[in-house]
Amino acid sequence: FLDAYDCIRRGSYPAVLRGLALAARALPEPQPRQLLQQLCAQVQGGARPHPCQLLAVRSLFSGSLLALNRLQVDHVRALGQVLFLTPHLPAFFLRHRLRSHVLEIRHLDRALLHLGLGQLSEEELRAACYLRGLNSTHLGQAECRAWLEQWLRLSCELQASEASLLAHSMVLLSLNYSR
Repeated sequence: FLDAYDCIRRGSYPAVLRGLALAARALPEPQPRQLLQQLCAQVQGGARPHPCQLLAVRSLFSGSLLALNRLQVDHVRALGQVLFLTPHLPAFFLRHRLRSHVLEIRHLDRALLHLGLGQLSEEELRAACYLRGLNSTHLGQAECRAWLEQWLRLSCELQASEASLLAHSMVLLSLNYSR
């Protein structure tokens, strides 16, 4: 079932990337716009971004066109499907639920970092990865642990106002990981 659900989730990834690339073109500042466009092209080309690349564009996700409350409705619906939220809600409720779910994951990340990844069983490790967008069913335990460590480094650096970046990271960090 995890593979079937992941297939549904992955079906929304191209729409998320298209929405992100489209929004990047509308950004007024040339340097951050270029960084984000390069990041999108890199991911669309099959590469895996490093968390430092995502942190380099973090300012774009809190107050600009890329904040959750400013994204286009289709983009929000695609992001909502990454978290298995129903896309049939009015945009206001969908944005609220998306933000709420992403911030809950952020709180879990902080608790997980405090607890330490070494305390997780293999099943808990795989479930933690899956919750954050990575289908871990075909990965080894070491790969899951490495990906989750990378995710936690990013997540724990971000503020609540940067929830949009965390939601997008579910796609950007997991899309090409299992390839």
